[in-house]
Amino acid sequence: MPQIPYKNYVVAATGVSLTTILIVILVSGLLPPQVPLFYGLPESEEQLAPTLGLIIPGVIALAICGINVLTAMFLEDEFLKKTLVASSFVAAFFATVTTLKIIWLIH
Repeated sequence: MPQIPYKNYVVAATGVSLTTILIVILVSGLLPPQVPLFYGLPESEEQLAPTLGLIIPGVIALAICGINVLTAMFLEDEFLKKTLVASSFVAAFFATVTTLKIIWLIH
């Protein structure tokens, strides 16, 4: 069975995503019932999501990490492995930044 490449970075990306999800769950009682999450939609109630909707970026980052790691496990090229694992960490980082900025915006 193939080994997980660059395991430390994968653990870091997963940890960052899980921490983001945990933060949202912990502060959800302090936030309003609806939060602006979907900024790409027209300015209206369509932008709003339930408070626990803030876990969506973290869950997506976890999914990206999982898909990238599974793909990297079966690749031979070291550059592609590094790129996939690094992009997993970048996705986790940006998901965290997005979530925290929304929390700071409304809190």
